[in-house]
Amino acid sequence: MHMEVYDVVKQAGISESMWDESLERHDVVREEFDGVCFYRVTKKIGELGKGAIVTQEGILFDFPRIARIMHLENGIRNAFAQPFYVEEKVDGYNIRVARIQGRVLAFSRGAYVCPFSTDRIVDFLDAKKIFDENPGLIVCGEFAGPDNPYNIEHPPYVKEDIRFFAFDLMMLNKPLSIPIAERYKLFDTYCMPTVRRFGQFSVSDIPALKKVIKELDETGCEGIVMKPTHPAENIMKYVTLGSCLRDIHVTAPLMAEMMSEFFTHRIIRAAMFIQEHADSLKSDVFAQLGEALLQPVYESVTKAARGELIDERFLLRFREEESIQRMVDHLHRCKVKFEVLSKNKEGSYWYVRFAKKCYASYEILQRHHDGASHVD
Repeated sequence: MHMEVYDVVKQAGISESMWDESLERHDVVREEFDGVCFYRVTKKIGELGKGAIVTQEGILFDFPRIARIMHLENGIRNAFAQPFYVEEKVDGYNIRVARIQGRVLAFSRGAYVCPFSTDRIVDFLDAKKIFDENPGLIVCGEFAGPDNPYNIEHPPYVKEDIRFFAFDLMMLNKPLSIPIAERYKLFDTYCMPTVRRFGQFSVSDIPALKKVIKELDETGCEGIVMKPTHPAENIMKYVTLGSCLRDIHVTAPLMAEMMSEFFTHRIIRAAMFIQEHADSLKSDVFAQLGEALLQPVYESVTKAARGELIDERFLLRFREEESIQRMVDHLHRCKVKFEVLSKNKEGSYWYVRFAKKCYASYEILQRHHDGASHVD
């Protein structure tokens, strides 16, 4: 594979010596998944950002980070002179799906193959037809639902298991997405499940967009992504008040080990949202924020006081039994401390229950509870 890789990276302006140095420095790491070899970019080299994947068939460029606006109206006025499309921002985890050496694989943002997503993607995409008729296509989307290995939060309309929502299409060796009109056509041609599309808006449609946001907030959804029609303009995202409070609530059990910015950013976002969309601060928001912040921490403290380990439990459904062991190996490699609680076959799926162990929070809180002193 070595010579072929030099040819592949040369297209991105990376010389043989630059590539070899990157391998030595571990800025690029060689990986293998079930006989398929590829390279994972862990630190930017040339045109390849962190999260890019190099295969003998070509490069899957990293999925771009999307800028956030905190004030909807002013953010839009700042970002867009031309019309833009609006889609729902779905609360899940980001995956790029491609066919490499004949295998349909789902890559995470960090450029690992996710064994769980790879196992389940065929439930949602007519993968053979899509990739036979569009060689080199990359389907980017969100896996979301209550039964997933990475996210506690999920959209309110996915009540169990997971679903896949496509939101972008790329091509091997091309850093930019397929233009939006063409992308929508491909989504519809292959009946790909997609995020909700609210259509095209312009700066003069801000009142209509505020209605969309209000409806998303009231129904427990995360927010929107705004995608420009003009190539010089950038993609933007904007989230609801409820999303900020839910983020705080699901993360607060581990507050002892979290960066404080995680919480302060979301409190500022919440204040900005209320200032723009409501006339005043209602007292029920104080109660919601207090509960989101304090209740989970209180529960963690109570567990530590009783000597009970803090853990997060999740259920995954797999199609293939061998995918379970691959997922276990993947979690070990990602330094996740966990145990498998149960595994049984029901119908065409294997149901596997996991418990993720949160040792750091437990140990910090238990030390405090035992009366240890510290200087802060």
